[in-house]
Amino acid sequence: MVFGVSGVISIVSGLATGKRMEQLELTEFPNMPFLYWLAVAGAVVKPKWTNERKWPALKVTMNTPTPIDPKRLKTFKALAGWPNSSSSSSVPMMFLMAESFRLVMQVLTLPAFPVSVMGTVVNKRAKYSYLRKVDPSEQLTYSCSLNPNVRDTFSGHAEFDLLLEAVSHDKGDVVWQAVLSLVLMNPKKGKAGAGKKESAKPEDAAAASTAADEGQEFDTWVLPENTGRAYAALDGDISPMHLYKATAMLMGFPSPVANVHLLAARTEATIATKKAATSEPTAPFTLELEFKKPTLLPNRLSVIGPAEYTQAAAAGEHRGFCSTFWYLPVLFGARNTMPHP
Repeated sequence: MVFGVSGVISIVSGLATGKRMEQLELTEFPNMPFLYWLAVAGAVVKPKWTNERKWPALKVTMNTPTPIDPKRLKTFKALAGWPNSSSSSSVPMMFLMAESFRLVMQVLTLPAFPVSVMGTVVNKRAKYSYLRKVDPSEQLTYSCSLNPNVRDTFSGHAEFDLLLEAVSHDKGDVVWQAVLSLVLMNPKKGKAGAGKKESAKPEDAAAASTAADEGQEFDTWVLPENTGRAYAALDGDISPMHLYKATAMLMGFPSPVANVHLLAARTEATIATKKAATSEPTAPFTLELEFKKPTLLPNRLSVIGPAEYTQAAAAGEHRGFCSTFWYLPVLFGARNTMPHP
């Protein structure tokens, strides 16, 4: 189970026979070092850009029911900032993202994926939906698929979606879904050009300014330099930009960059801590994030949110409402949608 042999055998045999492999069923999670080797190989043999806007409908499924590993869950909660007093009566939503990220990498490195992902694909938005609480005793199956419909961005790049899903093997229902929107950077446009256009949006600056002026500080996150390495040991994302200063500099960053899914996990923990005295994961729960800038490590972030949210939580009111959270420095926006009880 640890080595991901089934995926290695399937990919190697597919390459040997010339099989297109748009659908892949696994009996164990993929071998991450092998997937990064595929990513490096893809940088050599695959193009960095394509004008095609209809990509293959790729899908990877992990059919073997997977139990919740108590040690991995404990490690995740510590990294995500869940209080030490937080009980283990249910599983945080973002733990399922940490578990299924390996399938994301498998889809992006399939031979049928049309472009290289090395240094060309960046996170744009994410929407995570926790449909019900998951008990630590449950076993889950996971899947990740590529939406074949690709969109042009206003800055000349291409945006595509990955759809993730977790299903309870015990009860047969879908417990978690995620939509990851990624951008394929057009090498003719350049990352700098895209960044300038996006950072110039007046509505973004206005929203951040309003949140800072009218909101209250929810939490403060202290992210040490080794944050990327610690999270990579959990979810397998060993991209050089997350690991060390030297490896991050190879990808154009002055220091390691925090994993966006870890930032989402810390957001979930912050919201849950404010919403309930028990600091329990909330469900149903939807978290929408828009990633504005890389979070360089080490860093100290202040989480700013609407005053009424903090006041309602302090009073023990669990009424639902929509709000937008901004981080200082502004890194990404997050929309929290909580249902009425």
